[in-house]
Amino acid sequence: MEEELFFVGIRDPIELRKELLTSSKNLIDSLRKFEQYQDIKTEKQEHILELKRVFDELMVLNKKLRNHLPRTPLKAPPTITKTEKPMTKGKPAKLGQSKVDVLEQELAKIEERLGGLE
Repeated sequence: MEEELFFVGIRDPIELRKELLTSSKNLIDSLRKFEQYQDIKTEKQEHILELKRVFDELMVLNKKLRNHLPRTPLKAPPTITKTEKPMTKGKPAKLGQSKVDVLEQELAKIEERLGGLE
């Protein structure tokens, strides 16, 4: 039995080849990025395991250190240092102050109130 040949006409075959090659290139790039992702993932898992090992070792060393330190019932009182004058309510922050400075002042006020409650 003879094979029948069937031909399909392709309009602009050069453009079709360019599109096929571009698609192949994009596919290869995607596969390459996927391989990089897998490499990074395995490296991350190795680092996590190493971190767990180091953490466990630190826990053991910390327990050994605590066993060798003397036991005392006294604890040092917390020290509150007042470095800046707290802002009064209602006054806007100075133009030269940053948000961090304002927050530090608010924190100092809160610590002062806590000190008064104790």
